Amino acid sequence: MLSKVHHVGIVVRNGDDALSFYRDALGFPVSVDRIIEDQGVRGVLLPCGDAEIELLEPTRDDTGVARFLESRGEGMHHVCLESDDCGADLKAASDAGVQLIDEVPRAGLAGLIGFLHPKANNGVLIEYATPVEEDHVGPSNEALAQSIDHIGIVVKDIPDAVANYERNFGFPVDPELGGRVDRLGIENAFMLAGNVHFEFIRPLSGEGPVAKFAAERGEGSFLLSLAVADVSAAVDALRARGARVGDANGGVAFVSPRSSFGVNLQLIERS
Repeated sequence: MLSKVHHVGIVVRNGDDALSFYRDALGFPVSVDRIIEDQGVRGVLLPCGDAEIELLEPTRDDTGVARFLESRGEGMHHVCLESDDCGADLKAASDAGVQLIDEVPRAGLAGLIGFLHPKANNGVLIEYATPVEEDHVGPSNEALAQSIDHIGIVVKDIPDAVANYERNFGFPVDPELGGRVDRLGIENAFMLAGNVHFEFIRPLSGEGPVAKFAAERGEGSFLLSLAVADVSAAVDALRARGARVGDANGGVAFVSPRSSFGVNLQLIERS
């Protein structure tokens, strides 16, 4: 059974450089830092509330992560859902007609893992992971961000995308959230994936960042939102560390992808 978002994977050129932002500026501790030889990656896990950020640095050029970096640059790579039995959930997905990359689980940084093809999930690469019991560093109370708030996914048709995710993963739509946001030129809907919301976003016009993403890349992972206690204080703290961050406005602020290693990173104030 799938229970929650385990981590969000981010591909970076250099893990040490990325740690200067995600560990040193945002304050996330490192729980795992390991080279996975058969996958040709260095993986770094950083707890963020009850989920994690995973930094992926390719260690050779003949891997999927290296090809992603070459073709799309740094940025969000996948979303991992925690499973109590990765093998059983992969089989259930296959039996339901979901296109898979991995038919059976394999060892990964997060435990036993398997990937679903992004074509099955509106352009989002989804990983299942059954964590292996081992000692891990927990989240830091001193981190700027309390948790992952939501993950933005650009889609062509919101009802179709919502139905697809309900069918594939069994998470419920949040009826309290979503609708037209005319000032942003979008409409959206939210689904609670255990601990993190998925935000399905459709542009209402041909202008703005969502429309630009849709025109250039189609459907897929668009935004990572981190919950902070005080967005203005978080902006000041990140700027003091040299990060490029826009002014807080309406309880949100955005970090430049140049500072967040290709991620469209939002800070959102939550009490």
